[in-house]
Amino acid sequence: MTAVPGPLESAAAPPVAAPRRLGSLTLRVLSGLVLVPFLLGVAYFGDLLTPGAPGGIVYGLLICAATAMAAFEVRGMLRQGGYAPQSAILLGLATALPLDAWLRPGTPMDLVAPDGLLLVLVGVLVSLSWLLVRPTSERALVDWALSLSLALYLGGLMQFYLPLRRLPAPVPGLWVMALLGLSWVCDSCAFFVGRAFGRRRLAPLVSPKKSVEGALAGLAGAALAGLLLALPTGLPLLLGAGYGLAIGLATITGDLVESLVKRQTGVKDSGILIPGHGGLLDRMDSLLFCAPVALLYLHAFGT
Repeated sequence: MTAVPGPLESAAAPPVAAPRRLGSLTLRVLSGLVLVPFLLGVAYFGDLLTPGAPGGIVYGLLICAATAMAAFEVRGMLRQGGYAPQSAILLGLATALPLDAWLRPGTPMDLVAPDGLLLVLVGVLVSLSWLLVRPTSERALVDWALSLSLALYLGGLMQFYLPLRRLPAPVPGLWVMALLGLSWVCDSCAFFVGRAFGRRRLAPLVSPKKSVEGALAGLAGAALAGLLLALPTGLPLLLGAGYGLAIGLATITGDLVESLVKRQTGVKDSGILIPGHGGLLDRMDSLLFCAPVALLYLHAFGT
C-alpha cells in the first residue's frame, strides 16, 4: 500500500535565497569612501610634532607600517610561488628605509635620507654572510636576491613619501594629497574607459586586462585633473598638468610592476585586507612609483 503524502509533505519547500554578495566594483567604491578621506587627512595633518621634530607621528608611522605590511604580504606571495624568502632582509630592510627617511630627515630638497645607502650595504653584508652559516638550498642565492630586490622595491620607493611631504607647498601636504587624488583619477579613468572601449592590450604578457585605450584615458584624466588643481592652489598651469601626467605614468607603471610580481609568484591577490581590492599591496601598487617620480619632477620643474 502506497502512502499518500499529506499537504505539508507534498508542498515543495520554497528555495532558500542565496545571500547576496556585494560586487567587486561596489566593494571598491565603499572601500574608497573610507580610505580616501583617511589618507587625505593624514597627508594634510601630517606634522603633529612640535617644530623642529623630524616629521609627523601619524604620517611617519602610517608610511612605515604600510611598508611593513606590504613586505609581509610579499613574503607570503614568494612562499606561495615556491620560494624561501629571507624574512630578515625582506621585512627588515623594507621597513628600515622609510623609518630612516622619517627619523633622519635631511633638508627639504634632499631626495633620500642620509643613512639609506648605509642600511642597504649593511643588509647586503649581513644577509649574504648568513647564507654561509645556515643550511641552504640550491636556490638560496635566488631567494636572497628576490628578498633584497623586493625589499628595495617596497622600502626604497615608499621612503620618498617622507621628503615629498616636507617640500614647500601653498597648502600643507599638497604634493602628497595631489599625488593621491591624481593617481585615483588615473586609475578610475583607465578602469572605466578600458572596460567600455578597451581593444588593444597594453601589456598582454603581464596584465591581459589592461588596454592602451584605458591607459591613454588615465593619462589624459590625470593631466586634466592636475591642470584643474593648479587653478585654486595658485600653481602654474603647466606645472600642474605636468605633475598630473607624471603621476599618471607612474601609476600605470606601478600597477603593471605589481602585476608582474603576482604573475611570477602565481597569486591573484597579495592578500585579503581591503574588501574589493585584495591585500594592501594591491592598493599600494600604483602608488609605489608615484612618490619618487613626483619628487624628481618637482626637483626638475617645480620648487
